Amino acid sequence: MKRLLFPFLLAATLALPLTAQEPAPITRQAPPGDAAPPTPAALRPSSILRGSIDSIHETLDILRPDKWKIPGATAQQAQSNISSIRTDIDGTLPKLLAAADQSPNSVTEVLPALRNVIALYDVLLRVTQTAILSAPTQQIVALNDSLDRLEHAKEDLSDLIQSSATQQNRQLQETQTQLTTLRNAPPPPQPVCAPPPAPKKRPAKKPAAKPAVKPATTTPAPATTP
Repeated sequence: MKRLLFPFLLAATLALPLTAQEPAPITRQAPPGDAAPPTPAALRPSSILRGSIDSIHETLDILRPDKWKIPGATAQQAQSNISSIRTDIDGTLPKLLAAADQSPNSVTEVLPALRNVIALYDVLLRVTQTAILSAPTQQIVALNDSLDRLEHAKEDLSDLIQSSATQQNRQLQETQTQLTTLRNAPPPPQPVCAPPPAPKKRPAKKPAAKPAVKPATTTPAPATTP
């Protein structure tokens, strides 16, 4: 990490105090495909930041800007930045990390925590640059160590977001490929229906038998008497 140690940067170090920036609303969508595997505890956002936050707490406890060899207004600005840092790591950041821990593979849940850490780093850098010009060596060393730890944690948190985004993008591409394959697939063949059974032939009716004709009976003529 490159640090700027030139005195002309002192004015730049007395900029605005830390303010947690709220990200623009982002519609959260469930990643397609199978659910992402659970994130190991070591890769959860709160675990990534724990060491650096503890270091900042210890450093803030030994800082005495009112005793630094700087003008009164500069000391007040440094104290204001220190108070902002303490408010952030005690109140704002823990809430963001708790939300990120619930969905560590979600970019939209982890991104607000990363933005807050970036803002926190900027303010801690301003305090460090002011201390380098006037604070005792012990306080300078503590600030530099806390700044290094926070920088590494910030990079690890960025890597976690990048990994999650890459995984979600890969799952989305796989889903799009599957949909394209389904759209281009030929329609399934129509089921072949068996022909209807032939109608059964009824047996032909036999003609009714005609009654037998009786021969005509001839009555003999009466005999003629001579």
